Amino acid sequence: MIVIPQGLKYYSRQVENKSIQKFKSELQDKSESQNEVEDNYKPGDEIAIMRVKSVGLETVIVEGTDTKYLKYYACHFEGTAMPGENGNFSVAGHSSYLYNQVFNELHKVKINDKIEIENTKGIFKYNITEIFDTEAENTFVLDQDTSKKEITLVTCTDGGKKRLIIKGEIEE
Repeated sequence: MIVIPQGLKYYSRQVENKSIQKFKSELQDKSESQNEVEDNYKPGDEIAIMRVKSVGLETVIVEGTDTKYLKYYACHFEGTAMPGENGNFSVAGHSSYLYNQVFNELHKVKINDKIEIENTKGIFKYNITEIFDTEAENTFVLDQDTSKKEITLVTCTDGGKKRLIIKGEIEE
């Protein structure tokens, strides 16, 4: 019985690693061409790489939060800001025992740790300002305040009953 979850985790990690390498290659190609980049992403498209060095996290972020993407990736909530933009760039990821445990180490972050987002427009660094648990149905954490440039990371805690929320503000 232990073999199945381990196999799913291994497969999920392989899918994620392939996407990270693909997106890094795309970043290199786009930086060499110096073309103006637009945010015309479709669900499932790789949009950025996220790093939280304090917990050894590096993962690709894809557009959309459909279950088929959440199995393997950190996922951008559609309708929220993009990295570096005014508003709240919001990302969800699993921290479960099945599939990829993208956000498994987030409970170890501390206030003032850094979240780095790299996309085709640059590298954006966010300073962690809040860490808290909330009920799963509390969507206020995704609210958009366009006077700020924020990030919100969302993952399960307490066996999926609650959500761990990590909030940060961009360093300018």
